[in-house]
Amino acid sequence: MADDPSPATPGPDRPGAPEGVLALGTALGAGAWWCEQLFAVTGGWVPTTPEAGVRVHLAELSRVLGDHAAALRRHLPRPTGTDPESWVAAPSTGTAGVVAGLEVAVTSIDRLAGVHRVVVPHLLVAWHAHRRGADPRSDRGVVRTLGHAHADLGELWHDGEGLLEALIGADADAAAAAATTVSAMESTLVTSGGMGLVPLGTLSG
Repeated sequence: MADDPSPATPGPDRPGAPEGVLALGTALGAGAWWCEQLFAVTGGWVPTTPEAGVRVHLAELSRVLGDHAAALRRHLPRPTGTDPESWVAAPSTGTAGVVAGLEVAVTSIDRLAGVHRVVVPHLLVAWHAHRRGADPRSDRGVVRTLGHAHADLGELWHDGEGLLEALIGADADAAAAAATTVSAMESTLVTSGGMGLVPLGTLSG
């Protein structure tokens, strides 16, 4: 029987900080962490990717992720005595293993499947939920930043999925390889405690 998932880390301890600040810092810090990890991984794949179109896509994806990681960092809460950098950390005990699994992917099919059928969709869903539940008056800057990130990454997700489907074509073995990668990564995410992004209902407290 599999062990219970590790609980998501709720962010640094901030004595006296309002619950909403803690939740916001955890959510934005987790988002920035994922963007930075994907920035490094996808950029690192570029020199070893044989298909020119996929190389161009990965380079652009890496650039966009880096830009939005920096943008998310600008909104990290800064309670008195708090280093905002401390919010940006692996959001649960096993998420570093998810990134490690991505790093060792060799084929373009495995790489694109892991990024565009697992990690990026989870990010898009979380950011959409965050925007829907945010207070448009007090969280206007965060909503705008998440909106830009969602739009840019969503467009690249469409491009990446298109490239993946073109690589798979009608090859049953290639389709099975992509499905295996997705299943393994989703399983790792579940057993590691998930993406570590705070459920939206706690963000407006």
